[in-house]
Amino acid sequence: MDRALTPAPGASWVPAQIRWTAAGPVVDWCHLGDLRFVAPFFEQTINDAMAHPFNRLFRHSTPLAPVEPDGLELRPRGLIFHMSRCGSTLVSQMLAALPRNVVLSEPTPIDQILHAAGRLSDNQIAILLRGMTAALGRRRGAQERDLFVKLEGWHVLRLPLIRRAFPDVPWVFLYRDPLEVLASLSDLRPHRMLPGGIDAALLGGDAAAHAMSPDAYSALVLRRVCEAAIAHAADGSGLLIEYRDLPRAACGVLLDHFGLRYEVEELACMNEAARFDAKSPRRLYVDDSEAKRHGAGEEIRNLAAELAPLYARLDALRLQLAARGQGSSAPSASSSGPSIPA
Repeated sequence: MDRALTPAPGASWVPAQIRWTAAGPVVDWCHLGDLRFVAPFFEQTINDAMAHPFNRLFRHSTPLAPVEPDGLELRPRGLIFHMSRCGSTLVSQMLAALPRNVVLSEPTPIDQILHAAGRLSDNQIAILLRGMTAALGRRRGAQERDLFVKLEGWHVLRLPLIRRAFPDVPWVFLYRDPLEVLASLSDLRPHRMLPGGIDAALLGGDAAAHAMSPDAYSALVLRRVCEAAIAHAADGSGLLIEYRDLPRAACGVLLDHFGLRYEVEELACMNEAARFDAKSPRRLYVDDSEAKRHGAGEEIRNLAAELAPLYARLDALRLQLAARGQGSSAPSASSSGPSIPA
């Protein structure tokens, strides 16, 4: 397994998922047609495309196998990691508002590759990550220039492996007050925040994890995620952004960190996208941070208090990196347009 995977003909075909069969891993492809990845999440765009009669009538699958790149790939410009419920979808929506950008928001095939630790070696996984990202990021529009990948919250636990696949691509980690994150997760908990959703070894092999309450398990995941971000943020390629500095930081230090300069009109377009709820773009954004804090129960408050030192360490490291000139989440000169609450 040397390079990547066998692509379907034409840049309009993208990998939708990987299936592990008795004969080996298989990639199911989806024909996107004119669709762009502008929905809040990758699977929403894939589901919209799969509802089209063409994809119902014509299925395309290939083995997950090596192949030479075809020269149509966009260059990855940034990786977005996050603590969960801390503005990563907002950042991806702001970037996706520009036709020049392709933003993959938690792409299913990337997650499936990162879950293949027991089936494949680290070297094979790194090769497949590069190949899958290239297949997902093939240029499909004349204006498209840059590719961004927003990963799932737990993926920062595999950050060394991801950095092995993309050693020259800068990354950012978004974080937020643990009380607000835990309160949000309690309202709507993704399956990765339930026991068994993440390899126990990545959580320190805690034998009691399966018996924890849902909130306690979520707090364990957040602890490991924050510890991983702290451990790797000082390597010179990472940037830390606190939730309350959004959306201004997305038009400022994040672009600086990714080596990008946008025109005033492009920044205005990004700021316009920030006016709307990132997960429900038809609705205007309403800040519910205080409501989350006031509505949190005793268990969530106690768990958040245990995570508070990690949150403080992230804040201190963010300021330390800023003092070294590696960026911070304060506004920068490249930011333009009004500050919009996030």
